[in-house]
Amino acid sequence: MVIKRKDWYRHWFGNEYLTVYAHRDEEEARSLVNLIEKNIPLNPDHRIMDLCCGQGRHALLLASRGYRVVGVDLSRTLLELAKFNADPLKSPRFIQADMRTLPFSGQFDVLLNLFTSFGYFEQDRENMQVFEQFYQVLRPHGYFVFDYLNVQHVVENLVEYQSEQSDGNRIDLERKIKDKRVEKKITLNKDGRLSEFFESVKMYQPDEIFNMLKMAHLKIVNIFGDYSGIPYEINTPRLLIIGKKT
Repeated sequence: MVIKRKDWYRHWFGNEYLTVYAHRDEEEARSLVNLIEKNIPLNPDHRIMDLCCGQGRHALLLASRGYRVVGVDLSRTLLELAKFNADPLKSPRFIQADMRTLPFSGQFDVLLNLFTSFGYFEQDRENMQVFEQFYQVLRPHGYFVFDYLNVQHVVENLVEYQSEQSDGNRIDLERKIKDKRVEKKITLNKDGRLSEFFESVKMYQPDEIFNMLKMAHLKIVNIFGDYSGIPYEINTPRLLIIGKKT
């Protein structure tokens, strides 16, 4: 099975994705949530949307700390896993939806878009729609957290080929930069069966992101370079923005 670039995000985030990314770091999730709590005046009455929540690492952690959380993702497989792992007494609400067309308007105090869940689409206009959805779902003066790759760091640290083992499965990763996108081909040998998948993310320069946010009437409050809260610089690992709806 091979997924092409234009529709990779519709098919990739399933059981094979969970095999390839089984190593996701819970401590990393805690660091990011701690940073969010430190920089946004949250209270238990706030409604938080985790947009592109995946298997719910951040949504479940926030719910366990007493916040009212809604996790949104396009992948039914990842949403079902998030529900399975949830505490029945402190479970977020999970909804399947496309990040370009969310079924909410002015209902959330905080919106999170974490772990480079942006730049998936071929057209700039489609990616811009995601920021417009930030504005749509937030209440007046609501906060957003946007966690994206830092282009210069990716360019300087790109590993073109990598092979690893996970629970007896062989995973081969091939990365390249093409047409202002960072692309990854994933070849998975699982129980002797080969499958190929694809990831492709548009590499927006920081100034392009800042301009898109401004166009969507979203104001930047803080910018960090990683989940520990170091200041953003040209070659820090992340472009992590905390801002508000204007």
